[in-house]
Amino acid sequence: MDPFPAPRSWSQYVALGDSLTAGRGDVGPDGLPIGWARRLAALLTDRTAVNCALTNLAVDGATVSRVLADQVPRLGDLAPDLVSATVGMNDIRGAQFSPDRFAADVGRLLGALTQTGATVLTCTLPDIADVVPLPPEYVATARRRLAQASDIIREQAAACGALCLDTWAMKDVTARPDLFTADRLHPNANGHRMLAAVFADLLLPAQSAA
Repeated sequence: MDPFPAPRSWSQYVALGDSLTAGRGDVGPDGLPIGWARRLAALLTDRTAVNCALTNLAVDGATVSRVLADQVPRLGDLAPDLVSATVGMNDIRGAQFSPDRFAADVGRLLGALTQTGATVLTCTLPDIADVVPLPPEYVATARRRLAQASDIIREQAAACGALCLDTWAMKDVTARPDLFTADRLHPNANGHRMLAAVFADLLLPAQSAA
């Protein structure tokens, strides 16, 4: 039995989060960001023949607490049947990062999203400690925090019944420079297309396997 029963089409998609979901690194001809969330909405529309309308509330630099304070309250007026939240990278960069506080905030966030009745998507933080330009003495700390935050996201997603894309299982992807901007932190257009495709496959596994 599918542990995450969900509708096979979605018409109102709301994306929450930080620069990853805001579309940093994927700029369209009009100079505006496209991003994986917009590309995902297009893929779902194509695969299900139901128009999936996107409202993207994500902003650069957002932390879990800012998503809770600024983005979650706007869900009530939007009535989504699909919600995604990608966040955490800005939390672990702080000098006072607390895994316990992060776990509590992520639990509150995913809990609030599942209470809407929508299908909920999230993802772990990618293991990029070896590829981003960091001073050597910070690499071990970065990997430890990335691992801690990702473990928390997995656990909280499972507890809330959210679908979680485990980017730690995508080692071959994080090592590919052709999918990232020069900072090796944000996906480029190819990287956003890849993310949209794997999220679509997570939502529609039967179709992806066909």
